[in-house]
Amino acid sequence: MASAPPRSDELVLLETFSDATQAHMARGLLDTNGIPSVMLDAAMAESGLIDAVGGIKLKVRAADLTSAKALLVDPMAFEEINWNEQDW
Repeated sequence: MASAPPRSDELVLLETFSDATQAHMARGLLDTNGIPSVMLDAAMAESGLIDAVGGIKLKVRAADLTSAKALLVDPMAFEEINWNEQDW
C-alpha cells in the first residue's frame, strides 16, 4: 500500500549537512526568504558526533519544500543576503 502524501504543514527533510556552518547558512537563507525551518541534531554534530547522528537535518513544511529546494540550488541566493542585517 502506498503511503499518503505529507500534509502541507508536516515537516519534511530538505537537506542533510555534514558541516554546521553550511547548515546554519542554509537556515538563514530560508529564514530571510520567509520559509520557517527546523534544524535537528546540530548540538550533537557540533559536539563531534556528526557521524553518529547522520549529519545535521534541515526540515521545512511540506508546502515549502519546492521553494526551499530552489533557494538552496540557486548559486546567487547567498550572495543577495545582507548578512550584517540578520537577526542572529
